[in-house]
Amino acid sequence: MILKSLYLKNYRTYKGPEKISFAEGDANVTIIQGNNEVGKTTIMNAITWCLYGVEFYKDGGNEPIYSKSTSYDLEKGDDDLVEVILTMVDSKGKEVKFIRNLEFYKNDIGECRDGASEHGIYVDGKKVSFEDIYLSKHLPMNIREYFLFDGEQLENYFENDNKRNSNIKKSVYKLSHLDLLEKTEKHLNNRISDFQNQLSRLNPLLAKYLKDQTTYNNKIKEIDKKLSKIEVDLEDWHLKISDCRERIKRYGEDPTNLIDRKVKLESQVIKLNDDLDRIENDYTKFLIRNFPKILSISSLINVQVICKDLAEKGYIPARFKKEFLEYLLEEHECVCGADLSEGTDNYVKLKELYDKTDETTNIADTVNLLLGNVNSIISNFPINFKEELVKKLSDIEELNTRRSELDKEVTDINEKLINIDEDHVKKLQKDILTYEHLIAKNTEEKGKLKERKSKYEEWLENTIKAIKREELKQGKKTDIENSINFCTEAKNEISKIYNDLESDIHAKLQSLTSEEFKKMHWKEEFYQGVTLNKDYNVLIHKEGGDILPNDLSKGGQLVLALSFMTALNSLSGFELPIVIDTPLGRLDEPIKENIGKFLPIYTKNKQVTLLVTSSEYSEGFKKGIRNYVGKEYKLNYIQDNDGITTITNIR
Repeated sequence: MILKSLYLKNYRTYKGPEKISFAEGDANVTIIQGNNEVGKTTIMNAITWCLYGVEFYKDGGNEPIYSKSTSYDLEKGDDDLVEVILTMVDSKGKEVKFIRNLEFYKNDIGECRDGASEHGIYVDGKKVSFEDIYLSKHLPMNIREYFLFDGEQLENYFENDNKRNSNIKKSVYKLSHLDLLEKTEKHLNNRISDFQNQLSRLNPLLAKYLKDQTTYNNKIKEIDKKLSKIEVDLEDWHLKISDCRERIKRYGEDPTNLIDRKVKLESQVIKLNDDLDRIENDYTKFLIRNFPKILSISSLINVQVICKDLAEKGYIPARFKKEFLEYLLEEHECVCGADLSEGTDNYVKLKELYDKTDETTNIADTVNLLLGNVNSIISNFPINFKEELVKKLSDIEELNTRRSELDKEVTDINEKLINIDEDHVKKLQKDILTYEHLIAKNTEEKGKLKERKSKYEEWLENTIKAIKREELKQGKKTDIENSINFCTEAKNEISKIYNDLESDIHAKLQSLTSEEFKKMHWKEEFYQGVTLNKDYNVLIHKEGGDILPNDLSKGGQLVLALSFMTALNSLSGFELPIVIDTPLGRLDEPIKENIGKFLPIYTKNKQVTLLVTSSEYSEGFKKGIRNYVGKEYKLNYIQDNDGITTITNIR
C-alpha cells in the first residue's frame, strides 16, 4: 500500500480542511516539520483513528476530538463534521480510501456534544462490504506499530527485560506469519486426535499405538523446545554475567575485591572492638578489685606488726580486760568474794596489775578479729599483680594498634572507592550469583530432560514396531489410518517449513539490523555488528568486548531500535509505508547525518514520512536526506480561541 494523501477537517487542532500529499517514486521521503505541541503526533493519531477508530499515540485525557475553534464558532443547534480521509494505492494500482467522520453539534444550552459517526473503505469508489477482513488482509491493527513508529517507544524498545524480549519475538512471528503455521499445526493435531478416536472404535489396539506414537512425538518435540529454551537462557545468562563483570571492570581497579576486602575488614574491626571492650572491662575490674589492697598494704602490714607486739606482751588475746580490773577496784570486791577494800594487800596488788595492763585489752576481741581479716586480705594479695597489669596493658595496646591498622586500610579502600557506586557493584555481584545459580539449576534440568527424551525415543521406537506388526495383521491400512498418516506428514512438513522460515527470517533480520546499525551510527568503525539470539535478545559487538543495548547511549539505543524496526518492516509480508514521529533532537549531528543518509537506502521501495522538530531537522540531517525528499510541509500554530494548526506546503 502506498500513501497518497491525508485529509483533515476539524480533527483536533486541524480546523482545516488541510491536506498532505505524500512523496512517491525515487524521492519517496516526506518531511513534516513542526515544533513540539503543534500537531505532529496528532497526524499519527489521525491515521490510526481513520483506520481503526482508535488514537494509539494519545495518553488519556478528556479533550474532545473535534476542533475547539470550530465548536466556538457554532451557533446553538448548528452541527459540523470531524473528518479524516486517508487515500492509498494498493499493489494492483487501485485507489483505496479510508474515510471516518464524527458529527458534533451545539445543543440548546450552548454545549458541544458528539453525534453519529460513520466510517467506510472504498476501492476505486466502491464501498468494501467486509471492512474488518479487508483491514486484516492489508493493514491489520496488530502490526500498526511496524509502519507507524512512535519515537518515544523506539527509545525504550530494547528494554532489558523478558517481557519486552517476548513481545519482540511475538512481533517477528506475527509479521512473518509464523503464528499462522503454529495455528495450522495445532489444527492438524486436533484432526489427528479426532481420527484416532474414530480408529479406536475399529481397532482399539492400533489406535492406542498410534495415539502413543503421537504422544511420544509431541513429548519429544516439547522437550526439544524446553532444551532449546534452556540453551537460549544459558547463553543469555552467561552473556549477562560477562556484562556484569564488564560493568564492574569499568570502575577501574577491580572493585569487587576491594568491596569484599572492605566488608571483611569492617567485620574484623567489629570483632576487634568487641575484644577490646571485653579486655578493657576486664582491666577495669582487675584494678577495682585489687587497687584497695595495693593502696592499703603498708597499713595492713603495720597492723600485723602492732598486733604481733601486743600478742607478745600478752594483751591479745587478753587474759583479762583493763576495764574489768577497774570495775573490781571500784566495787572493792572480787568476783570470788575476796575483799578489795583500799589499803588491803589484795587491793594494792590488783591496783598494780591494773596500772600495768594496756588499754588495748579492752578491745582485744575486735583487734583479734581485725587481725584475722588483715591476715586474710594479705594472704589473697596478688602475687603477680605488676606482671598481670603490664600484660593487660600490653594486650590493650596491641589491639588498639591492630584497630588503627585496620581503620587505615578501610580508609585507603574508601579513597579508592570514592568514585565507585558500591550499591551498584553489590547489585551486579548479586546478579552474577543469581545468574550462576540459574545456570547451575538449568544445567541440571537440561540433563534430566535429555534423560527423559531418551526414554521417550526408546518408547517411540518400540511403538513404531508395534504399529507395523499390527498393520501386517490387518493386511492394509484403513482410510482413517491414511488420514492420520497424511495429517502427521503434513504436520511434520509444516514443522520443517516453520523451522526453515524461522531460521531464514532470523538470519535476514540479524543481517539487516547489523548492517543498518553500523551504517547509521556515526561510530561505524567502532561497532562490528549485531547478533540476535533465538529469543531475539540483542548483543552488540564492538572493539574491546560485547555489550547489551542498555549499555548504549540513548542515541545509540534509538539508532538500534530504528535499524531493527525498519529491517522488520522490510521483512514483513505486507506492503507497508513507514511513518516515524522522530525523537532525533538529542542525537549528535554525525548520527543525524548518517540516519538521513542511510535510512532511505535501507527503506528502499518504501515510502518514508518523518515528523520532525526544527532542531531534529538540522543541517546535518538535511545534508544526508535532501536527495530523497520529495515533499516537505511545515506545521504552523495560530492562537485562535484554543489554537489551530495549519499546514504549509514548502516543496
